[in-house]
Amino acid sequence: MSRDAGDLPPRKPKPRPKPAPDDAEEPTTFRPAPQPGGPPQASPGRSRAERPPREEAGGPGLFERVVFGSVGAGHLATFCRQAAAYLDAGVDLGRALSALQKQFARTALGPVIGRLSAAVRRGDELAEAMAREPQAFDALFLSMVRVAEARGGLPETLRRMGQHYEARQRLIRQARSALIYPAIVTVLALAVGWLLTAFVLPKLVGILEDATRGRGELPTPTRLLMAISRFIETIGWWAVPLAVIVGGFLLLRFYRTPAGKAALDELALALPGLGGLLKALDTARFARTLAALLDAGVDYGHSLDLAADVVQTSPLRRAIRAARSEVVEGMELSAALEASRRFPHEVVAMVETGEETGKLPESLDKLADGYEEQVERMVKDISSLIQPLIIIVLGGIAFFIALAFVSAYVSVITGLARG
Repeated sequence: MSRDAGDLPPRKPKPRPKPAPDDAEEPTTFRPAPQPGGPPQASPGRSRAERPPREEAGGPGLFERVVFGSVGAGHLATFCRQAAAYLDAGVDLGRALSALQKQFARTALGPVIGRLSAAVRRGDELAEAMAREPQAFDALFLSMVRVAEARGGLPETLRRMGQHYEARQRLIRQARSALIYPAIVTVLALAVGWLLTAFVLPKLVGILEDATRGRGELPTPTRLLMAISRFIETIGWWAVPLAVIVGGFLLLRFYRTPAGKAALDELALALPGLGGLLKALDTARFARTLAALLDAGVDYGHSLDLAADVVQTSPLRRAIRAARSEVVEGMELSAALEASRRFPHEVVAMVETGEETGKLPESLDKLADGYEEQVERMVKDISSLIQPLIIIVLGGIAFFIALAFVSAYVSVITGLARG
């Protein structure tokens, strides 16, 4: 079971050989928060000079990626909770990882835990071993584990990370449910419209042309329907779906560029309904991540950098990075967020309350809970609005076709009545 660094007896300083220039560690901007009672001590284990040479390469091979896929938030949440339970029960880290490897053997996390277990048995620190698995453990996870190993609170940090990944998985599910249903309904509506215009409409228009041939000027809806039918027959029935696929591919390529992502994210945030949902999702991600990092003892600057990385929309990410620069220079976080004009008043007020009371992580957690509930309500509202909207669109198409035919036959009958 892990103990706080302050409970460990002082160690005698050992003479260390001067490292060679190529062994020097790279500088890092990360600094753990200062702790009362002396400087933090590293996790127990052999020093670098005493460790056997090892192969630095890590990560999954091609076969592992194909067979197991990627590591999901649900697997990480379970891993964190189970590892914390083992460590709290007094099981040492190596045995805990061996047991977890068997538990996750049939998932993408199984081989990863196997490599972690081997590295810990060699004497590596857990964060050092996790750093070789970037496809499984992100910078946020590594920062919190480094601080936990220095402070001696690894089980509590793992429990906190388990809650963080459960909240992330919940947000992912809500986002998917918000997008999948409208996407399916929209695709079905487009497919019905395409089948109607490609196969049914030309035959109906052919009948209409035979009935109205030589009858003079036809009504506007009828002439418009005939023009659409001729357009479909001229370019071919395959051209419209091909244009949709190519357009979607080009739009995706454009979105993957920095300028394209910034422009399309700005447009999405301005759309009614979708913009509010995206803002709520990103605000919940930001608040939950920042709360976890600050509660673990990660410094303000590094915490805001990592919190910005989990935000998906470019405008909000830029606002958080700008706020980070202001906070490092001495401004309060609430004032920096308010100056960005990207966050609503309730977010700024909640952060300000947390700063005044000295309980910012708790305030951010409550803020994240509120926005996750808001996302859930918005998802239900969007799902209930999409169905009548699609019905109105399809009904409008059917009404237009019926109006074109009725207008044509009324025109024919009127012409016959006039003689």
